[in-house]
Amino acid sequence: MKSGPKTIKELFYGTKIFEVPEYQRPYAWETQQFQDFVEDINQRSDRNHFFGTILFQERPNLSENFTHIDIVDGQQRITTLIIFIKLLVEKLAESDNDLYESLEKTYIQINGEYKINVLPVDDDYFKSYILKNDSSAANYAKTPSQKRLLEARKWFKIWLDNWSNEESFADLQQLISKIENMQVSTYSVEDSTEAALIFETTNDRGKPLTDLDKVKSFLMYKGSIASYSPENRKSLLTTLQTRFGKIYQDIDEIGAQVSEDSILKYHCIAFEEWVSARDYQQPIKMIKRIVNTYIAKGKNKEATKFIDNFSLRLQKTFADMKVLLQDNQSYPYLRDIFALKRPGVFYHLLLKTYQQDSSNNKKDFKRVTRLMEIICFRFGIEGLRVDTERSRLYKWTKNFNKDFDDLAKKLKKFINKFCDDNLFHDYLHSSRFYERVKLNDQGYLLWKYENYLRKEEQPVFPEMSHDDFTNKEPKTKFSIEHIVPQNPKKSKIIEEGSEAILPIMSSKFESDCLHSIGNLTIDPFSANSSKSNHDFKHKDQNYFRKAPLKIQNELSDFFNNDTKKWDDVSVGKRKEKILKFALEYWDHKKVE
Repeated sequence: MKSGPKTIKELFYGTKIFEVPEYQRPYAWETQQFQDFVEDINQRSDRNHFFGTILFQERPNLSENFTHIDIVDGQQRITTLIIFIKLLVEKLAESDNDLYESLEKTYIQINGEYKINVLPVDDDYFKSYILKNDSSAANYAKTPSQKRLLEARKWFKIWLDNWSNEESFADLQQLISKIENMQVSTYSVEDSTEAALIFETTNDRGKPLTDLDKVKSFLMYKGSIASYSPENRKSLLTTLQTRFGKIYQDIDEIGAQVSEDSILKYHCIAFEEWVSARDYQQPIKMIKRIVNTYIAKGKNKEATKFIDNFSLRLQKTFADMKVLLQDNQSYPYLRDIFALKRPGVFYHLLLKTYQQDSSNNKKDFKRVTRLMEIICFRFGIEGLRVDTERSRLYKWTKNFNKDFDDLAKKLKKFINKFCDDNLFHDYLHSSRFYERVKLNDQGYLLWKYENYLRKEEQPVFPEMSHDDFTNKEPKTKFSIEHIVPQNPKKSKIIEEGSEAILPIMSSKFESDCLHSIGNLTIDPFSANSSKSNHDFKHKDQNYFRKAPLKIQNELSDFFNNDTKKWDDVSVGKRKEKILKFALEYWDHKKVE
């Protein structure tokens, strides 16, 4: 296909089959891009809309009947355009079958072949459910990109339904005519070297380029320049395309959990030879400086070697990040770091230690994740920000080289310096615990305490998973409750009708006990509704000792036998038990 300006109709006309190369991203457009797309094609103007620039690379002829063309840049727009045209064609078929068949042959399918082949992971779904409008499509959308393809079809169908309700059949014809006459600039290249060069200078995506996109483009461009032979150039560019294809697949599965540019930054901290913070904060500049310096000195082999090795290291990082995010149930303390909502502090160190642990069952990795979990929890209880010492942690990550004993010693010293046992105890012991500590950290502590009771005190129960603890179902979700509230008549733990067992809310109790950890528990919504208006004796026998949570089973053990109340003595005794558990469970000195 010749380069130059074309209309959309000219672009698609004939027996061309567009291919999305495996090194491309899966389908990535979302609502904002859908909105921009329809605003562009629906603008009221006599001028033909400019659809953008598309970069192609023709493949060797795979058959006599069709010309196969790789979409080097522009596959998101072309895929979206085909979805939109398919929906529009379906509407036109209601009134003009000849027009329907003509458009179907031009844009969707010709002689039994579809006009576009998307990435293999999504291709069958795209053709079987999106282009065929299968009503069960939602049941079979498995990958994030398949879900976005389905969302695109749904979004455009709603838009077209609303639009066509107000427009006539003639207006539908006018809309398809406007689309067919949209202008597009095409560049057709013969090899990957030329494609990399043009992509570096003319990229035009619907979504803004990420830093990772720019790194990929730069590496392909410089790799093509620095290669010392045509064979080396072809091999290097093929390798880069394959590796970035795998990276984009991993990104699609990672989804919104961690941004790709954040992973790029963590990678540079952990695996690249940075000099200052500016390097890992601006990875593109760092990589460009390294490669351009080699080339400026005539060290082209060193430049291509760096590009090759860097891309391999980067591919490993994204693959490992996917494992850490999706398989963290295999590593209990890693799971706990996620439960504490502080993984970002340690992603770089998690990646480095995970990759370098060759021990059986990753026992060394488990050991250091245990220490990281202790840091995350202790800092949370004390209201400290772990990232205040990020530069220290970054240097440890950069210099780490399989010496897990040394790293464990450093992490223990870190704990002793910033959140030692005395400080940890004081914050747990505080009469203002509920006011000082974030709810997520409070819940985490009480969840761990519940599982401690299930394991250590008879009868033994299976542990409660964090997913069960944090479920959002209205009738089963858990909340943190005060055993003695400010208004005893509103107690959710000791119900109305039993106010006699609650203390008088004195100023001393309010200041010393009300927000103490000893006066806090977790309670499921469903349990609240099951409590009835009975006296304490009945509750002791029929509820507290048969409660769905062991943290509530034991409450009656702390009632003051002298006063027959849940009072300051009860709160104090319970606080000491929880403190003893916490100091032992989060004791970094025992981590071996």
